[in-house]
Amino acid sequence: MIKSCVALAVLLCAAMPAVTHGQVFLASRPHPDFLVGPLFVVANVSPGLGPVTVNLSWSLTTRPTRRPVDIQQDLYLLWPAEVAESTAPGPAEPALLREVESRGLIVAGSGRLTLRRRDRMQLGTAALGAPIDVVASYVNFTRPGAQTGAVTYIKIPWTPTLADPLSIVTLAIPLRGLIVPKAGTWLEDLFWGRRQVLTTGFGDLGPPALGLFALYYERRDRMVHLAREYSLIIANFGDSDHLKIEEISPATAVRRQSRVRAGGEVVALTLLPSQDITTQSVRVQFHYFSGRINWRPIVISAVILLVTNFAGVFMLSTDVSRRIRRRRRARRRFGAAGAAPNGSVPSRETLVTLTPAGTRYDEVVARFGRPDEEHERVTPPGRRTLLYRSTNGTEHHEVAIELHDDRVREITCVTSR
Repeated sequence: MIKSCVALAVLLCAAMPAVTHGQVFLASRPHPDFLVGPLFVVANVSPGLGPVTVNLSWSLTTRPTRRPVDIQQDLYLLWPAEVAESTAPGPAEPALLREVESRGLIVAGSGRLTLRRRDRMQLGTAALGAPIDVVASYVNFTRPGAQTGAVTYIKIPWTPTLADPLSIVTLAIPLRGLIVPKAGTWLEDLFWGRRQVLTTGFGDLGPPALGLFALYYERRDRMVHLAREYSLIIANFGDSDHLKIEEISPATAVRRQSRVRAGGEVVALTLLPSQDITTQSVRVQFHYFSGRINWRPIVISAVILLVTNFAGVFMLSTDVSRRIRRRRRARRRFGAAGAAPNGSVPSRETLVTLTPAGTRYDEVVARFGRPDEEHERVTPPGRRTLLYRSTNGTEHHEVAIELHDDRVREITCVTSR
């Protein structure tokens, strides 16, 4: 049953892109004896993130002992967002501007908004309805010294259509700056892209610093409550093929494919009647992507994988290259030490220079390479003999270098045939 009602109410969705907070209705006279209901807050979201439009559709319900004709008073709407542009020609009512300025508030813009009437037979169509003979006036204002954005005060003149049980009044409100980017780390934005947050509902005045609370507090005895009628908060998302919805709250919100618009997706929440000020809203975290599929996480993951693999291969190859160079240097040193520099025994000229200088063992090996044989005497200790041999044709050359206490003491050269 609930899903069927949601489907019926979604047929009211003929709005433009939006992300909004809720609103509060005020009557002209204290203690109004009527209620708002049914009420539909419709926000249609598209990939474009510029000024957006919210369609607010409602009717007034009298109490059992009253007649619709007994209402006959203007309504006022408080909305914690800024109207981007007028939808009807002409300036706002001067009295509305004076009312705002008399409270020390700063007017940021003003104009008129078109009111439309939708017959019950137009439900389920894209028609917004026909304009009626009255228009609403609005004023955007800010508080002096406030760092927050502008908010809106709207006057809705009385018309019998407001209490007509067979029709609904629709007010299309273009709003600025209502798509809010979700705060995230640079890594999250790189991986998923910039994500947006939609919050739309009823009964929210925003923080007191915005200035709407002052107007409400002065006229809080004129607040119009929500009737026990079927009312909905609806968020329509277009181009669902390129849409990624990440989070929806509260959990009671219903999400499904749109039955009115091809390629659309709907998130809807049923409004509960309340005789107190109760904020009811739906929050959707989402983002749009380009291309046939969401390539960004795939590409970023592939890039990270390639970079890490390349870094691993680079580090491994660097380590292997370092080891190979070390082995080559060791082999060169070992090869230089394994034979004389000229492939023969040291010459007499070089041998003569060893004894007076008292050359050490390491210096001999460094100059002439490793000996062909090496003998070390146990007694007396500290004596060592290095033998270098070479063959030149039929001649055999041998050099014996005697060391005592690691210093060259005697050199013997032998040539045989």
